[in-house]
Amino acid sequence: IKTYHVYVNGKTIDTQLVRDYGSYGRADAIRLGAGTYTMRVVPVGDDGREIASCAAEAANLNVRAINRNGYAHHNASEGIGAYNNDGTLKAGARVIYVTKDNAKTVTLSMNTGKKEEARTGIQDILKAYEKGAETRPLAIRIIGQLKKSDMPELGSSAIGLQVKGKGQHMNLTLEGVGNDATLHGFGVLVKNCRYVELRNFAVMMHPEDGISFDTNNEHLWGHHLDIFYGQNKGGDKAKGDGSFDVKGTKYATISAVHYWDS
Repeated sequence: IKTYHVYVNGKTIDTQLVRDYGSYGRADAIRLGAGTYTMRVVPVGDDGREIASCAAEAANLNVRAINRNGYAHHNASEGIGAYNNDGTLKAGARVIYVTKDNAKTVTLSMNTGKKEEARTGIQDILKAYEKGAETRPLAIRIIGQLKKSDMPELGSSAIGLQVKGKGQHMNLTLEGVGNDATLHGFGVLVKNCRYVELRNFAVMMHPEDGISFDTNNEHLWGHHLDIFYGQNKGGDKAKGDGSFDVKGTKYATISAVHYWDS
């Protein structure tokens, strides 16, 4: 067996969502709308052909909607982040996958106001939002652990990855895939943003805050996150400065977050 093709209700999922962990494999169908689904896993031989006779299928999988009753959605004109309120991607949404192997080389064309410009690396891609022109929905999907050393740069020396807008509806989701997506050695700072979602990843050994919603934000949603303790800075910062800070922000929801020894 070379790999597996995975179908959900007859549609194949992205190859990045099918992963080999050595002793077992895992496939994640990301952000389906509420409903009933069938998942079909088909092995692929070394010749690239599906071995249909060895396929396995799980039917009647029930997907329920995530609660969207929090303040992030109050008076919101659309879904928070890259997704509609029914859980599906917004029209025209783009998706990129970030791993330790491509964190420094992943590229995406971004609108900087005057032109389309190729950006390289997750922080450089996010920097394009600071021009205020980029509003196309984007889901950045993290696979596995990203260490600080894997990153080409970080926008905030105090916290780590910086997500900064210019007051526009950014329609941005930063999300983990599966149960092991982790930011190690840095956290996430969100400033001057509208319509941003963080979900399904862990933060550990961050230098200051794990997650910080800081300054002039509206309609932010942080949910299903795992936040571990930060770096030992001594005194009352023996486990980092903070887990999840919220200030200067309107219409924010923090829900289903697991704080580990912090």
